[in-house]
Amino acid sequence: MGLITTSITRALTVSLGVFWASIVCIRFFFYTLFNPYAQKFWHVKQRDTPPSALNDPTLGTHKYIQLKEVKIHYVEKGDNTKPLMLFVHGFPEIWYSWRHQMEEFSKDYWTVALDMRGYGDSDKPSGVTSYRMENLVNDIKEFIEAMGRDKCILVAHDWGGVVAWQFVRKYPEMLEKYIIMDAPHPKGFRRHVLTSRSLFLKFWYVFFFQLPYLPEIFMRSYDMKHFANMINNRDSKSKKYITDEDIEIYKHIFGKPGAYTAPINYYRANLNRRNLINLSTDHKDLPGLLISGEKSGILSSEMMDLAKISEPCLKVEIVKGANHFLQQDDPNAVNEMIRNFLKD
Repeated sequence: MGLITTSITRALTVSLGVFWASIVCIRFFFYTLFNPYAQKFWHVKQRDTPPSALNDPTLGTHKYIQLKEVKIHYVEKGDNTKPLMLFVHGFPEIWYSWRHQMEEFSKDYWTVALDMRGYGDSDKPSGVTSYRMENLVNDIKEFIEAMGRDKCILVAHDWGGVVAWQFVRKYPEMLEKYIIMDAPHPKGFRRHVLTSRSLFLKFWYVFFFQLPYLPEIFMRSYDMKHFANMINNRDSKSKKYITDEDIEIYKHIFGKPGAYTAPINYYRANLNRRNLINLSTDHKDLPGLLISGEKSGILSSEMMDLAKISEPCLKVEIVKGANHFLQQDDPNAVNEMIRNFLKD
């Protein structure tokens, strides 16, 4: 019975992926038809030289550490005798997305931002199964231990937040506090997406990403135009904080051959709930903060309410006018929320 259910789920997932792929192809066709002189969708500018800000020494010191399965690249800033504040990025980002928070909190903490496996300068193991949730959570555990610590303050965004929710519930003893940004709580997320039309449309790419090859082509299309999403929402503050050079940094990293495959494998490996790890419930007194951007649309009010019910010590904040990339879109507001939370 379980095998039949899994097969049906897989068939439905692939069918939805094919449906959304057809929509993407139709949009490409009509865009090209009505904009014959526009940049071709397959064009990606060659970027051999990294933007100078990527290696700016004032942002921190670049280092590597070998875990059991992968070598992880990270950037540290601050006194390493102070409490560890660990930053885990989302999709499609790297350590650089935390530059404003590291500048702010390195005065009081040892701030460390890593490139997750498959991203940036960290190792990129082959195969979808390398990116199952168990591996991603274990990377965080091993990284904290490799830093010589048994506890940290965990700050995570998007896919980093998805992993962080799992980490919170499996290794609560390794956390002083946690801050998660624009990442849905695992309890009930699938049900919300499948029963809410708006969320189903919002997360269309999750199903599209289950297909081979096409998602990578899509993400590279029009010279990775999707990075404009960091600054293109109405009333966004990002045009002040996210510069053209910042966008070029992401394009430099993700414009490399094969750079999207591992990040998209996160979606391919973890859509099936059977791949999620077994969770502990011994974390009810662990203080947490969930922050969402008002203009993001990733977290519905129902999803945030469910998170508060599931996590009794969770505080929820909304950054007015901010988009999904809130820690870059309005770093001052985000930093103030984190600072106030850490004071409690």
